[in-house]
Amino acid sequence: MLRNAILLGVLLGACANDPQYIDCGSSDTMDSCHLDTANAVMMGTGDNAFSAVQGSIHVPVRPETADLTKARMTLQATMPAGVDVPLYQLDQYDVSLEYTVKNLDSTPGQIKIGLNAANEVFAWDPSMIMPAGNESPPPPDLAGDVPIDLQANGEYDGLFREDQLLEAAIDLDQISRGNINMYAATLTVNKNDTSFQPLSAEQAPPMGSDQPPMQTAMGSAVPRAAFRNLVRVDIVFKTESHMTIDFN
Repeated sequence: MLRNAILLGVLLGACANDPQYIDCGSSDTMDSCHLDTANAVMMGTGDNAFSAVQGSIHVPVRPETADLTKARMTLQATMPAGVDVPLYQLDQYDVSLEYTVKNLDSTPGQIKIGLNAANEVFAWDPSMIMPAGNESPPPPDLAGDVPIDLQANGEYDGLFREDQLLEAAIDLDQISRGNINMYAATLTVNKNDTSFQPLSAEQAPPMGSDQPPMQTAMGSAVPRAAFRNLVRVDIVFKTESHMTIDFN
């Protein structure tokens, strides 16, 4: 059976070397981890529209207990002004995601698997973002979206590693809480960052210019101890062939 190791650390009382294997749907009835491209729909906007299927799996985090509240409040007391410690922090657990793709066609095909996610406050869905202009690149996935060739009636096993999900969690927090440009966040390796500086909101270029105003630093830098972790992982599966993907 395809399974995914989700290291729950503090939240489920497991140590970092004791992975918990979570089956699809065991943590949330809204999980959708078997996708068939026969059910593909159009996603994206304008020239960046594409055909795909999308599903999600939730990380089985616990509701906050009195002990976790006390620990969070102790950590909150050490934070700079205006920085909130999340319920689900980066150092509490690690997540990895395995998947299996099956080509149901008798001809070779190509796939792209985009990984997106949600933390406790914000969900990243690039297909809902309108590009700034006709020549602008499409909004990026947090990970993946790399072409992979698959032989006729073939099968492919893949993995989004813990370090990739760690990077995705930090990128999402920087984009949402920090107003950091989505391309800058996803194209820069941030997994070892010890902090990030929130910026003013991005604005459209003024009339007669194609350059937006410069962003400025806003408030205190967010220390790594207050980075938000992921509570849901989303998969976007793109191919023109008839294929299925299962992920846990």
